[in-house]
Amino acid sequence: MMLDHLEAYQRDIWLLEMDLLLPQIEDGMAGLKLDVEYSFFVLPDLEYRFRMFTRLKLFLGELDGYALDGDGKDPDDYSGSLADDFTDIYFELSRGLDLLDSDPGDPLSALTLWHTGHVLHWQQHLSDARRRLQELKRTHMFG
Repeated sequence: MMLDHLEAYQRDIWLLEMDLLLPQIEDGMAGLKLDVEYSFFVLPDLEYRFRMFTRLKLFLGELDGYALDGDGKDPDDYSGSLADDFTDIYFELSRGLDLLDSDPGDPLSALTLWHTGHVLHWQQHLSDARRRLQELKRTHMFG
């Protein structure tokens, strides 16, 4: 995945590719209709997750933080973070792929994990990341 190999990318190219990829993920999730009960899954490796977040935060630099509703105008007070958004999306998708790898004949576990995680958590991260990337493109911060 693109997050595993950040160092191979120039930041602007990586952001452009993410800007193309996120709508595809969003469309895929919008088309996923499952009649399942929701449950929350514990994240397995918080240390690895934190390392990924830190790498992304360094890679994105000044483009990482952005204001969410209720934030002040001071960038030091912004609570939005592309690194956080991408980390959450990455780990949810990766966990589903791991489930598929462990039992390719039964995709329901992975689909349920993606659907549940999307509805309960990372749908907002996906929306926030898309909005932030569009804002960065409008202000010519990349692209």
